[in-house]
Amino acid sequence: MIETEGLRPFALRTGVPLGQLRSLADGRDSRSTTLELIASALGLEFYIGPVRAESATQRELPAEIAEVLDLPADASVADAVGAIHKDAMAARLRAGIGRVQELVDRTAAAAALIAAPAPSGSSRVPLRRDDAVAMIPVAPDVRLAAGTGEVAFEESSEVSIAVAAAALAAWARPERLTCVRAVGDSMRPTIRDGDLVAVDSGRTDPLDGQLFAVRTDAGLVVKRLRLTAGRWLLTSDNPAHAPRPVREDDRILGQIAWRGPQGRRDG
Repeated sequence: MIETEGLRPFALRTGVPLGQLRSLADGRDSRSTTLELIASALGLEFYIGPVRAESATQRELPAEIAEVLDLPADASVADAVGAIHKDAMAARLRAGIGRVQELVDRTAAAAALIAAPAPSGSSRVPLRRDDAVAMIPVAPDVRLAAGTGEVAFEESSEVSIAVAAAALAAWARPERLTCVRAVGDSMRPTIRDGDLVAVDSGRTDPLDGQLFAVRTDAGLVVKRLRLTAGRWLLTSDNPAHAPRPVREDDRILGQIAWRGPQGRRDG
């Protein structure tokens, strides 16, 4: 540049004294201020400090890589890094969605055993003894209480309770069972307040010492039948509740084949 333009014109344009330019051209040391003036006149940046890495945002991306990553031809290295990162995140997201879907499928299968709709129609399919689980319809509006309770004994068409077949009484017929929830303390400790009980509606003949669901004038109750001196009594396991004779208008709705929540079984 100096040889082409000449020392004097270049000195006038940069503001650097002619003598300093001659010294610089001869290879002698020069002040940083002189170098800054020359760099400014030439449109260059004068920088003294650690080596700076080239900005990735300005680095040009090879066309082949841009094509593979489906990026524009003028994409930068930073664009490529962002695309790769996004693809990796998408892969992790897909893997996470797969795991969630697997969990949902397993949960749905478990829910089908815990609370499944009753089969369409009024009939239920008999359960074989070697089956693992019995699905027993629930009568949510019936409460078995010591003194009072609702009389309606209507099965839900939407909810069933899964009970292990092995937990049922040996004589139970799962297709005849209905689950209800007991309330009150008359049968403690055998049946606690809030326990579920499964009633076999096909077992209505009284048996001494066995548990039955009975409809009385006071409502629906669960009691233990006792034969004493030729008379049947409705007795409670809780001694605080006195027994009473079975009356003509009392109706045995069925024998208790299972009581929960711990899967206790009557033989």
